Amino acid sequence: MSARTVRILILMTTAACSRGGDAVPVEPEYGSVVVTQWNDSTELFLEYPHPVAGQAMGNWAIHLSSMKDFKPIRSGTLTVRFLAADGPAESFTIDAPARDGIFLLDPVIANAGAYRVELVLESPQVRSQHILPAVQVFADEAALPLAEGEDGGGISFLKEQQWQIPFEVLPASEMDVQRTVMAPGEVMPPDGALVEISAPVDGIAVAADNRAAPSVGQRVRQGDVLAVLAPTTQDGGIAEARGRLERLEREVARAERLFAAGAIAERRLEEARYDLAIARAESEAMGVTDQDGYTLRITSPIAGIVARRNFVPGRRITAGESMFTIVEPGAAWLRVQVPAAVAATIAPAGRATFTIEGTERVHTTTRLFSIGRIVDPATRTVPAVFEIGTGTSLAFGQFARVAVPVAGAEKGVAIPNRAIIDDNGTPVAYVQIGGETFERRVLTLGTTDGTHTLIIAGVNRGDMVVAMGAYHVRLASMSGGEFAGGHAH
Repeated sequence: MSARTVRILILMTTAACSRGGDAVPVEPEYGSVVVTQWNDSTELFLEYPHPVAGQAMGNWAIHLSSMKDFKPIRSGTLTVRFLAADGPAESFTIDAPARDGIFLLDPVIANAGAYRVELVLESPQVRSQHILPAVQVFADEAALPLAEGEDGGGISFLKEQQWQIPFEVLPASEMDVQRTVMAPGEVMPPDGALVEISAPVDGIAVAADNRAAPSVGQRVRQGDVLAVLAPTTQDGGIAEARGRLERLEREVARAERLFAAGAIAERRLEEARYDLAIARAESEAMGVTDQDGYTLRITSPIAGIVARRNFVPGRRITAGESMFTIVEPGAAWLRVQVPAAVAATIAPAGRATFTIEGTERVHTTTRLFSIGRIVDPATRTVPAVFEIGTGTSLAFGQFARVAVPVAGAEKGVAIPNRAIIDDNGTPVAYVQIGGETFERRVLTLGTTDGTHTLIIAGVNRGDMVVAMGAYHVRLASMSGGEFAGGHAH
């Protein structure tokens, strides 16, 4: 007989001494009642022996868990009222749990009959009420129902085990599930959120001038100096640009004086100013300012974080060579390669859901940004870009598996995707059929929107499905008994 049978049966077996081959009389085994109820606040799991009027028949083991986090009720008062249709109520108050999650009661009810039992919890964790519509108190032991044979079905996973792990059960419910197609994707920076900074001229990153150059992971502001270059001689280099700029500045100043004296036409002054404007634009493109002298300060064009640093102080830098990559954290895009055949059916207002490689956490995009119009000849896909939104902790370049919403939805019984377990290629879920008893259900899956999946067969509406902790229930089923120990009340 299993440990569970020992807990839920009231064993009243006695044996008389056997003399001369006499038969050994055995007292009957009386049954008990097991109740599991869920409301918005708590889960009730109750085991109690059938009560007999005027007798203390043994403890009621009242298990209460918070539906908020599925942890045990650790403190509070539980009031149990027996309400009869033709008589006054009998009330019992339990001042505190005997231990976390378990209230013990040994009620004595004076009169036989059917009672409506209310259990009212007042706890700092939660307030809750459960109602047992029909509790039968029997007139004597002869009227007690006998225990039925043990059917051996179900997976035993005790409350003490559930309370020790992240655990959650949710009802399978009817809902509309958005149609989706699965496609690969990649997390990318939005346009303008990633900047590659290259050397505009040949030069040397003098070690003394670059001791404060920012490192990878360091935050920089727009305009912060990233590096200082000492340009080397070259055609069209910084020294030549500086010299041309200074010469044109002198020419403009001279032309202004001559024009003021009436010695030249206004057209000559405008030409000089035009040449100076071009020279200034060239110098600014190189990063030259009036305070630079003949060194070049490389500054950050955006505020962000240094993602890459590709230069070493003291080394010669070649024009066009990458020096820094700056990224603006927070916002991100998800670029998805969608099959061309369904690209036109992508729901414009739909939000794609995705998981990053190596993780099970589901992320949701904020909106569809764009859909490409050119089909990749090799993959027969087109790119679709979704905005992920601000505050994301994802890294650019991570690969993702994406559920892309397409036109239409299907209605039916659905469960969260996290409740579906891949059992050697077979989708299964674990359903709680009692407070400490579960069933493994093989599923036939329908449409998924990335967070919920329609269940064609295997789970019915209202079934309490394990949404968190299913792998522990699976381990309990493989252990062949009460995984990780039993419990006693």
